[in-house]
Amino acid sequence: MNIKNLVLSLILIVTLSSCVFVEEIYVDDNGKGNYSFKIDMGEMMSAMGGIKPKDSLSKPEVTDTIIYFKDILLEKKDSISKLSKEEQKAFESLGEFKMHMQVDEAEGKMIIDINTDFNNLFDLRDVQKNIEKVQALQDKKGDKGQIPSNADITYSFKNKTFKRSVALKKFTEDEQADYDEAMGKASMFLEGSLYKIIYHFESDIKEVSYKGAQISDDKKTVTIEVLMDSLTKNPKMLDFEIKLE
Repeated sequence: MNIKNLVLSLILIVTLSSCVFVEEIYVDDNGKGNYSFKIDMGEMMSAMGGIKPKDSLSKPEVTDTIIYFKDILLEKKDSISKLSKEEQKAFESLGEFKMHMQVDEAEGKMIIDINTDFNNLFDLRDVQKNIEKVQALQDKKGDKGQIPSNADITYSFKNKTFKRSVALKKFTEDEQADYDEAMGKASMFLEGSLYKIIYHFESDIKEVSYKGAQISDDKKTVTIEVLMDSLTKNPKMLDFEIKLE
């Protein structure tokens, strides 16, 4: 395959291949549980395998690695100590998080899973924003290399009602320009990608305020799927509540 055709193939793959982002929470009646944020890039891996040059001497990559955020925070403690007390507290809240990365080229598998157990849903306040900060610490160039966010997410569970609350960020003119530029670069990647919410409960689900939510047959799990590019344009579309029996 010549260079021109290779470049065209790569562009086609990025345009047509999609990733699946999965926000999954298990929560019991006492508000304790597990939080997981997965990125499944299997479809993109499979597409890339179709144009990868065949090399009989190379073996398909297989990786199964767990990275503990507390190790990253320890390594970067000097840099963190120079931040404001509020920012330091945000980093400290991620000490129990870990990232599990699984890659199997032969099987077309690539999954990144960031997860933690929690004792209270309040511990997950602004969790995705804070995860971005830890990832940025590892990049010496300061380029986060990820999808920007224009919203903060918090969770609550009270009186048999689970709420996912979305607050839009108030950007300065410069921040808005930076966000628009970053979204322009990410738009091709986001097109066709899916954002999936899967929430599991101990008690039966009575009703969900989000129109189109799917409730499992045993009434313990709710699933919501939206297109990623639609979500970035309107994050508040996933501001909803779930009432339990």
